Amino acid sequence: MTIEIEANPEYSNDGQPKVRKFRRAAPPTFTDVQTERTYRKGRLAMACRIVAAQGWGVGCSMQLSSRDPVDPSTIYVVPAGRALAVIKSSDLIHINIVTGEVVDNDQEWGYDLNAFAIHRAIYLARPDVGAIIHGHTPHARAFSMQHRELEMIVQDSCTFYKRFHRLPFSVGQNAEYNPEAVSTCLRDGKGFVMENRGILLVGATIECPISYYIRMESLCQIQLLAEAAVKGRGGDLVRVGEQEVQFTFENSGSEHHAWLMAMPYFARQDKLTGGAMVI
Repeated sequence: MTIEIEANPEYSNDGQPKVRKFRRAAPPTFTDVQTERTYRKGRLAMACRIVAAQGWGVGCSMQLSSRDPVDPSTIYVVPAGRALAVIKSSDLIHINIVTGEVVDNDQEWGYDLNAFAIHRAIYLARPDVGAIIHGHTPHARAFSMQHRELEMIVQDSCTFYKRFHRLPFSVGQNAEYNPEAVSTCLRDGKGFVMENRGILLVGATIECPISYYIRMESLCQIQLLAEAAVKGRGGDLVRVGEQEVQFTFENSGSEHHAWLMAMPYFARQDKLTGGAMVI
């Protein structure tokens, strides 16, 4: 982990106060791609355990993947049926995103081709995406059953302002045969609702989508609760103003902020496992 200093003006041109930038932690950098590969595989294994610690991951309902820094045309995926709570780097399966063929797998476990078809479509269309997580968690599934947009009703919602879209069920079902339709739905977004299934989030590193997913599952729950309360009592939701949404997005909608918000979860796994270079 490195520490960098970013100097920003205290005020923007329109007089809107900015959030001050102080010394901050930043993702580690590597001079050797083999070392980076080991680290990223370890972080993906940790991400699996973080998901399990949230009480998710029943059966094959959670899918995680990460791009290989040595060969960006390949990714590491989680084996189907393997308990997320015990995933290690050596369990991960190395596959080619173009063909879907296994590059390296010393384990008896295979991977779910249909589940990762959506991931492959995104990796092919978005070189900036380094990791993906999608899942069928309770509130995400409930939210996916209705044609509702993510409302800007709490501060955390603003993180996804105009960056969270929808994936029709049929598009996800046919992702292997029509990957372009998936990338069209995602566009430049941070993720989307998979209709009648759950949610999917993307990021440059595995920490980003982990942070996004935990936050989005909570936002789905909050919006469902708020809408139910309003429906029962009458009235309408109080939404964040457009200017405030934009301000919040600009100050806390970055990938660095998402990475930072994931650090407490990974710190616990560092303590439990010995770190990304070990697990």
